[in-house]
Amino acid sequence: MRLQLSKRLKTIADMTTPGRVTADIGCDHGLVSVYLLQGGIAPFVYAMDIGKGPLEAAEKNIREALSAEDRGKIELRISDGFKALSPGETEAAIIAGMGGQLIISILTEGLHNSVISPGYELVLSPQSDVPMVRTYLRENGFETIDEEMLSEDGKYYNIIKTVFRGNAVGGDDISHENDATETDEKHTGIIMADLYDRYGRILLEKKSPVLREYLEKEVEKKEKLFCSLSKKTTEGSINRLVSLRSEIELAASALNYFG
Repeated sequence: MRLQLSKRLKTIADMTTPGRVTADIGCDHGLVSVYLLQGGIAPFVYAMDIGKGPLEAAEKNIREALSAEDRGKIELRISDGFKALSPGETEAAIIAGMGGQLIISILTEGLHNSVISPGYELVLSPQSDVPMVRTYLRENGFETIDEEMLSEDGKYYNIIKTVFRGNAVGGDDISHENDATETDEKHTGIIMADLYDRYGRILLEKKSPVLREYLEKEVEKKEKLFCSLSKKTTEGSINRLVSLRSEIELAASALNYFG
């Protein structure tokens, strides 16, 4: 039986590099795990979830959808993130359907336990705090190599493909002629890092039409809120106006990528 995935789950699965033993973290009903095997994308999958219930549902789908041969290429494990994995067991992981802060804690645990080592690939789809996830990746030795953004059932989803390189990004090893030049370049670097962390460098370079739609809606929504708050004079509303203006300017800068 060929399983039908939602557009979001199919995009996540298709972003996985073929040929890698893959962990499906928080596998839920195991649909992505089954798809990886049916499509010949992964030679072996560890389908893992923190709860027994989701794994029972995954086992049912695996039994119904996969041949006996392919059922032998998937292992179900109860696991809190990477905790049930040993270093070297997997070469890639999918982490989707959970908040950004939880994803960050799972990645931190994977790094601490050396499950994530140089060359390890991850496909991430945070449900919230996407800029926070991008910042974490940038500051902890990950290289983002692809991104997609899609709209499904009225919601926007970001999907990030990243590889752990093992060398923390950061610092400034560029020679500068004078302090003024150094200050200007650092300021520009901070602005660009904020822009890329919030909206995704690759999405901007791709001129993602979904990102453009999202940005246009964000600018419109924030400008309406700005106009509404500008009629108030409380300290809280004034502070919010300042932050709103910065947010509008950043979104407008992102829209400049689209010409």
